[in-house]
Amino acid sequence: MANRLPSAMVFDLDGCVWDPEMYELWGSGGAPFTQQSNGDLLDRSKQRVVLMGDVRNIMKEFKLDPKWKGTTISIASRCDEPSWAAECIKKFQVGEGLTLDHVFDSNTREIYKGCKSGHLKTIARKTGFDLKDMMFFDNEYGNCQTVAKMGVTTVYTPNGVTREVFENGLSNFPTIDGTILGPKKRAGKW
Repeated sequence: MANRLPSAMVFDLDGCVWDPEMYELWGSGGAPFTQQSNGDLLDRSKQRVVLMGDVRNIMKEFKLDPKWKGTTISIASRCDEPSWAAECIKKFQVGEGLTLDHVFDSNTREIYKGCKSGHLKTIARKTGFDLKDMMFFDNEYGNCQTVAKMGVTTVYTPNGVTREVFENGLSNFPTIDGTILGPKKRAGKW
């Protein structure tokens, strides 16, 4: 019997969905962003912003595969430049005529300074979903620890959302003991 799907798939942005992190564009970079023919974005200083891992294909799958119809795709990000993130969401192509903006639920985009537990609680309140029915992806281990303690199935993504960590998360959903899925963090290394 196949595992059930999460009610909400929740993603951090910086270092998880895309690289570099928005704060790394400070100085002469940042908005506006321009789309490139290969699907990447360039900021105003020509710094390349790329989707990490297999994000493009996974996001396209969320939109096109009927099995995901009942799942809300959300954002929980402490991004330093929320307006830049919003622009990237509108411009990153994930398929023919399909951007991240078409994939992420517009009502559950929590992009602001604050703790991840607050982001997830807000998404739970807005959707009516229990925290245990959600899956969360983040590249910062401390955020993963915080969210896993809340009962959310949590996937550590130090190299972005790869197909391997994504599938591992799905095959182990739901976790009930605060386990953090994904590669093991080693002391002093990510």
